Amino acid sequence: MIEAERQSEAVKTQADQTRDRIVSAAREVIARKGKRGATTREIADQAGVNEATLFRHFGNKESLIIAVAKASCPDAKLRDVVSQLHGPIADDLYAIGVAMTEHLESMIDMVRWSLVEIDYENSIFAKEAWRPQTAVRKVIIDYFAARIEAGEIDGNPDDLAAVFMGMILSRTIAREKFPEAPIYNDTDYAIRLFVNVFLNGVRSK
Repeated sequence: MIEAERQSEAVKTQADQTRDRIVSAAREVIARKGKRGATTREIADQAGVNEATLFRHFGNKESLIIAVAKASCPDAKLRDVVSQLHGPIADDLYAIGVAMTEHLESMIDMVRWSLVEIDYENSIFAKEAWRPQTAVRKVIIDYFAARIEAGEIDGNPDDLAAVFMGMILSRTIAREKFPEAPIYNDTDYAIRLFVNVFLNGVRSK
């Protein structure tokens, strides 16, 4: 009985490892070729498995793409960052901004493809209640909602999250277009500027 359980656990572990390897391979191929251009054959080759194994684990290419998105989504990590923030709101937003920036920059290839292939991506996620951007946005909305409830800031948490996230995302996308500007080549400077503008505006007092 014990031996059978050990064998069952070993098979499960091996299956999990294979699944993780396929997801990792898909991430690499999609980064190079986009979601449309990535083929299951190339992904299987990259993972060191055959296509039949890939389909046994994921069923189809679309399900695999969703699995890649879930594996790459930083919502859990970001929520962990937010859960440890209890200081001044400016310091908290700086920490959130840095965490978001680091993730976006590590995923810049995927970000580019998501913008280029937005129609295709929408069709893939059409039946999914979950999306990576909404999962991350929910973390930021919850943070702002708590700060509004505490009386520290005013506004609609959905709108505030959209504005703050928009600043971080736009900088990430535009960095290569304006490399000479401090806001695009100095992360510390950029995030502190965003936080200041977000909290205090730019009109002279």
